[in-house]
Amino acid sequence: MASYKPSDRNFDSMLETLARQGIGKGDILPTAESMFHDHQSANKYGLANCWIYRRHDKEGFGATMNPGEMPRYDFRFNCMMDMVRAHQAELAI
Repeated sequence: MASYKPSDRNFDSMLETLARQGIGKGDILPTAESMFHDHQSANKYGLANCWIYRRHDKEGFGATMNPGEMPRYDFRFNCMMDMVRAHQAELAI
């Protein structure tokens, strides 16, 4: 049965599947652009999250819906490469 973001079924399924593999909420980092489709759900499920803010130099939310109240995020990068560089820097410490 299909479900589409931001349906709770997506996060429910992900969390159940990962739990069966011994992976808990503290080991999961949803990483996405859409505040509406991804980060609202991550907040609802108590997950840390990373915002890839590709539209950092533009107004509005582009093709995604305005989330209303902005969700919380734990990390923010303008592109995936910036995230990779930050991770590599952390590993070098």
